[in-house]
Order: sequence, then C-alpha cells, then structure tokens
Amino acid sequence: MMNALPSLPERELPPGRHRQLKEHLMQEIEQDPVREEASSRRRWRLRPAIAVPVAAGALAIAVTAGITSWSSDDSERPVGRDGEATYFFAPNVNADTEGSAAELLTQVAAAAAETPAAEDIREDQYVYIRSLVATAPVGDDIETELPEPVESEEWLTVGGTDIPAGQTGYERNTGYDHLQTLPTDPDAMLEWLRSHQDVETEGRNYDQDAFVLAGDLLRAPLMPSDVGAALFGALSRIPDVLVVPHAVDAAGRDAIAVARYDSYNPGVRDELMFDKDTLEFIGSRSVATQATDTIEAGQVLHTMAVLERVVVDEDGERP
Repeated sequence: MMNALPSLPERELPPGRHRQLKEHLMQEIEQDPVREEASSRRRWRLRPAIAVPVAAGALAIAVTAGITSWSSDDSERPVGRDGEATYFFAPNVNADTEGSAAELLTQVAAAAAETPAAEDIREDQYVYIRSLVATAPVGDDIETELPEPVESEEWLTVGGTDIPAGQTGYERNTGYDHLQTLPTDPDAMLEWLRSHQDVETEGRNYDQDAFVLAGDLLRAPLMPSDVGAALFGALSRIPDVLVVPHAVDAAGRDAIAVARYDSYNPGVRDELMFDKDTLEFIGSRSVATQATDTIEAGQVLHTMAVLERVVVDEDGERP
C-alpha cells in the first residue's frame, strides 16, 4: 500500500551541492579525449532556467553545460562493469534497464490511489520524516566516493511552502490545501506539469521538465493520495522513463526504480525507488552513467531513503 506522504526534501545538503556535483561530472566528460571524436556532433545546451525549491532533490538540479543528447536506447552509451548492487554502486549501468516504466508506474499509481485519504489534517501540524542521506564529494583532486549514509530527522509543516507569485516559473506552493486543488486525472496532470514551466526557451524538452516538476511536487510534506496517484500516472505517460529492476536504496533495501537520463545533460541518471512488494515510494538516487577520471560509470553520486513518515502535532515531537 502506498504511503500518502512523499519523500524528504534534502535540506541538509549545502546550497548548490547537487549543481556542483553535476557540473564537475559534465566538465570531466567534456574534457575526456576518448570522446573527442563525438564532440563535433554534440548539441550544447543550457538547461532551462527553471526555479526549484531551495531543498529540492537531484531531479531538480540545474547545470550550466550540456553534452551529447542521447536517446534512451542509444547503443553508444558504454556499459558499466559487473559487480554487486549496493547503495553506492549500480552494476552494468546503461544495460540494467528493462524498457518502458509505463506499466510499473501505472501500478504505482493504482497503489497510491488505494491509500486511505488523510483525515482531520491541520495546517499547523508537522510531518516527522526520518531518513538516510549520502552525497559524494566532487571537485578537482577529490576522490569521488559515496560516504556512509547519515540519518536525518526533520519536521516539515503540513502547510508547506507558499512562494509569492513572480519568484518562479511554476507552482511551488506545497501546502496540503493547495495540493488538493491539483488535477487528479493523469492526462490532466501531465498537461498541468507541462504548462506550469518557466518562459519559453530555445531547445527545451517539456518531457524532461515535466519529470523534474513531478519529482519536486512529490517532495511536498504531505500529498493527497488522489493527487499522488495522478502524478505517478502522469509520469507513466512521459517518454524515455525506464525500469531499473535491481536498485538498492540508502538503507540497503532491494528496490525497483524508474529512471530518466537528463535530456539536457545525460551524464547522470536520476531515479525514483519503490518497495518491490508494496510499491511505496521509498527514496531516490542519482547514478553516473559515464566514466571520468574520478568517477566510475555506475557509481551512485547521491542517495536518499525514507525510513519513517508520521504526522505529529508539534515541531520536534517524535512518534
């Protein structure tokens, strides 16, 4: 059964850490002499300047440089080495998927729809979230190795964050009352995701933007079950979202994931992970899909696992 509460916003990370990680990876890939031959056919693009929540996860990271725009089934992607799937390594990356995630996400949406609706929720209450988070350090002359996950506790207001109009190109109001006004039909939700974007820019990819925005919304403190089901249904309609049958979250739990290569900068693959039995959304991770001097293809660069989510009455109260 899906839990109505979404995953934890990654507030404990320093501002810009995810951006720094991706920029470093992109720079190393761009400078790799092995790929010099392919450089003439690269399409260099800036990712659209989409404003994201301050605490947004890896799905919502802006980067400043693009690399080759590959399709989801492009055979040019090198396959990573064999090995054991762990929280810090994804073996056989680029050959570890099983086609479209549409069917899986449809099942996830159905499970979410069956979650009992939250009743008697007040905006002055809090969502207690206990999680595990790990992020690899990046930079010149720094060994990129994912550390042991650190346990984190947060108390997020049910009311959410209401960003005044004009500061963002799309909806960032994560209050429970506002989320209840969003579409509950998957097709209408997908149309909503694609329409609530930043101003038109050359070469933008609305499928990628919708995937990012859906991931942002799933990080709201509390998500109505019917809206959550519509979000997963909308995700099932986005092209090039793939299934990763064998993923491991930050807690070491065997999971099934859905992944999308960034349409603007595909050197990192972002994933949402689900419990294989209940199809509950249990975390996320980012995986390197191309090797550099300091990063191995298949290396997990960031991972987060939700361990507990409970509505409580006061800030600091534990269940």
